[in-house]
Amino acid sequence: MDPSDIANEAVEAAHHAGSGIVGEFKKFGSAFFSQLLGSSPNADLKHNEIKDLVKGDKEFSEAASAEVAARVKAYYDEYYAIQKKRQEKMEEAEEQKEEEGNKLEELNEQRVAKAQMGVSPEIAKTRAEIKNYGSE
Repeated sequence: MDPSDIANEAVEAAHHAGSGIVGEFKKFGSAFFSQLLGSSPNADLKHNEIKDLVKGDKEFSEAASAEVAARVKAYYDEYYAIQKKRQEKMEEAEEQKEEEGNKLEELNEQRVAKAQMGVSPEIAKTRAEIKNYGSE
């Protein structure tokens, strides 16, 4: 590389850097004066255009709100359906336990009745006397 090329590149880089800084100062100055004077970069919007934008935003918000509400309702419906199934299963299990308990109770009563029928009345009387003998 030639020393003149290096100097030329340095001058170009300084020019770009300087123009970048000047551009930033211009942006800062325009923003400062627009805020100071109360004008904005969107000042070209008319009142009717703003109303249309607000109306469009409102319609979109309502549609999005309805969509979210529908999704939330679907989640709750699914949750309640699952809860109902669980409750029904628990009730069925409880009924089965109760039925099994009743069946066992009936079988036990039948077994006791058969055992008592096989015992003669005299033996049954002595059992009662023996039981009472210990309480005296």
